[in-house]
Amino acid sequence: MLADIKGFKSIILDYSILGEYAGTPLFGEFTDILSEGRNEIYVSKTFKMLHYCELHQMESSSSAKSNAMKILCSYLIPDKRMHLVPVSGTAEFINSVKDLEDPCILTTRKSIFIKRLFELRPEYKGAVAVVNKGECTVYSSLDEMYEACPLPKLSKLAENNKYLDSPVMASISDIVTNENNTKSFELVKRMSGGAEGMVFTTDTRTLVAKIYHKGVITPLRWAKLKRLSELGITSSGFCIPRDLLFFKGVPVGYTMPLGKGTTLGNVFDGPDAVVEHFPDWTREDVVDTLISLIEKYLYLHMRDVIAGDIQLKNALIYNSRNVYLIDMDSVQVGNLPCPVGTEEFTDPRLWGRNFAGFVRELRDEDYSIAMLVFSVLFCGLHPYATRKGAETLREEILSKNFPYTLDDSDEEHIPLGGYNFIWRYLPEQLRKMLYGTFRLGRNYEAVQWYDAVLSYKEELASRKYTDIEAYKIFPQKADLKQKETDLTASSKPAADSGSDAHPKRFEKPVFNNAPTGRYIPKNDTMPSPFKPVGEGSGESKPEPESGGAPEGNKKGKFFGLF
Repeated sequence: MLADIKGFKSIILDYSILGEYAGTPLFGEFTDILSEGRNEIYVSKTFKMLHYCELHQMESSSSAKSNAMKILCSYLIPDKRMHLVPVSGTAEFINSVKDLEDPCILTTRKSIFIKRLFELRPEYKGAVAVVNKGECTVYSSLDEMYEACPLPKLSKLAENNKYLDSPVMASISDIVTNENNTKSFELVKRMSGGAEGMVFTTDTRTLVAKIYHKGVITPLRWAKLKRLSELGITSSGFCIPRDLLFFKGVPVGYTMPLGKGTTLGNVFDGPDAVVEHFPDWTREDVVDTLISLIEKYLYLHMRDVIAGDIQLKNALIYNSRNVYLIDMDSVQVGNLPCPVGTEEFTDPRLWGRNFAGFVRELRDEDYSIAMLVFSVLFCGLHPYATRKGAETLREEILSKNFPYTLDDSDEEHIPLGGYNFIWRYLPEQLRKMLYGTFRLGRNYEAVQWYDAVLSYKEELASRKYTDIEAYKIFPQKADLKQKETDLTASSKPAADSGSDAHPKRFEKPVFNNAPTGRYIPKNDTMPSPFKPVGEGSGESKPEPESGGAPEGNKKGKFFGLF
């Protein structure tokens, strides 16, 4: 299946090969090819971060993906054939590897990476190998790949508005069954109700049942529920359909895990609300919440799911490490569209369009992720909330009237209450990305937001900041009782030297896996094509005078990639 990639000198490896095929014969064939020692493997930081998302959402770190990563590294690390290109953006990554010797991208049909290639159309002259349903096809160029396997068009089910209604509504004490009649669930108690249906507790303690009202279940909705139930997502952080439910032989709803806590919208509703719900929180907890959320959306993206309607009320929070995505029956799965959206969290490019009439792209979700980042960091404030501004928020969004500046030269339009101090205490990287998005109209991928927020977490955990206000949920707000942070103690756990250690959620990749293992400072310039320093010549680059390896070990510790 993968025999055609053997001859390529440089393989640009997408994480989806591991994520989708770990533990399968195809992955075994790939490792057999690597064992021959002919190929150099190049990955971006995204490769590493997507693996973090997988591990953090898994029930056990001993899964096939974790084992596959160990196998992959065991073949490549000792021979110094795995090279980490220290960028997370797709365009930057392709630009860094496009001139490698005899390159071939190895990816899968439904991966995040291939969707980004379609969106960005970067310049790249090498080959592309695409795995689909276990079969690998090699294309001589990206253009050939674009033409031969375009992204799926909108499903025709989106045009079918017929309803699949039961003549009798299921209610308390009724017994509903799954599709094969192998499971039955008693509807025990009504928990909540809404425009679409009602949610009941069941005799299975960990599952609740959503039973739709009449005139709600369409063929599109049912097909989407079926696809979601087949994804095999078992992490407790996703209130996603598990079993499709029938009553008297007709579709009525589905079971899903029970989420805990209150909605993000209730918690992140101003500084007082955050402190009221979580009086012991510091800014680290706010950032942990954000990391948990972004990880879940990336986890969905890896499974060909786009949330579509991201907003603060569509997630529950129990604590900063236990966040639950809810209302997941509306998401986009493959070419089955998400028919809803919240204007304030939706890219203005999509305003006025029928959401059920097109397939959203990942870049459409990027804007919503950016909105989520700002809203959580600013305790529920909207980025276009301004003082002395237009009459409506819609006008502010359309005019990109973002009231924050990178040099803090003008704070006249920032809302009163101290939000200017939250902005001042943010890391420069996050400030630039937020300004770039909401003022300049730039786009940053979801994984780039994840990278930036992980960096922020690392800085907080290592006590980088000397001003204690930087660790407060709401800096410089004396009238708000907030927990103080002890600057003498790092919150970062000691590194676990065991090979099976679970990656720390805040861990930030800071070492480049070049054969020298040398530390790469942030201001280092990476050549294009990227090659490890001194490769093939025995030369090495002088170590930086500052910001480099720890004192007493000038070459630094070579951590490897994972």
